Amino acid sequence: MNCFHFKTHFYCLLLLGMPCINHAQSTDSILTTHRISKKQALPSPKITGRSYILPAALVTYGTVATIIRENKPAPAVVVPGTASKTISPLLEPENYTALAPAAAVVGLQAIGIKGVHKPTDQALLFTLSAGFSAAFVYPLKNNTGVVRPDKSDTHAFPSGHTALAFAAAEFLRREYGYRSAWYTIAGYAAATATAALRVAKDKHWLTDVSAGAGIGIASTTTVYWLYNRLKKRERPGKAKACIFAPAVSGNHYALQLIKPL
Repeated sequence: MNCFHFKTHFYCLLLLGMPCINHAQSTDSILTTHRISKKQALPSPKITGRSYILPAALVTYGTVATIIRENKPAPAVVVPGTASKTISPLLEPENYTALAPAAAVVGLQAIGIKGVHKPTDQALLFTLSAGFSAAFVYPLKNNTGVVRPDKSDTHAFPSGHTALAFAAAEFLRREYGYRSAWYTIAGYAAATATAALRVAKDKHWLTDVSAGAGIGIASTTTVYWLYNRLKKRERPGKAKACIFAPAVSGNHYALQLIKPL
């Protein structure tokens, strides 16, 4: 990718990250920065229809722009041997930036900074978020047939790395955004960096990472909404509800049963 195109994609990705930060500073009650006393209950995430405006816009842009590009007279085709040299996953920085916000939640709990939920509930919430995200991403990858910029395969749309990264960023936001906006900014910065790396490496188009970001945010938002609904229905003395969650990876599809501790 030449310098001009790289700069163009980079600035577009910065713009992609900006609405996420603005979204993080919206009226959603969990983001209000304030001090919490030890006896005071932690704020509960509030999910409204407005919570889906940003992810819907990102997915819509990514989908519509991809359709327009793919319907051009000379669609891209896979050319064997043109892909960049395979690198070990351990050396791929986006594998770390994608999970950095979720790792931050674990680290903050480990040093005694409490989030909205207990560690066991946090683990459940993130597992479900990643599962819901994958349940949308992989079927779309396998059925849309969008060729990657490096023409290595037809699994470009949407970006799985980006979806996971933004799901993790929204997870960090909902657990710690009430303490300080800097947690939100750091999480979304890591997610935006993940998207930028995927575009810079010619693994994805800007439209792919846009749709992936929307899917990731919407997945975490939906999981928190479902969790809150289940918690409200629980009554003392009754067994906790079990949750069915998707488990998707590549061509593997499954349904897992999760029982909260």
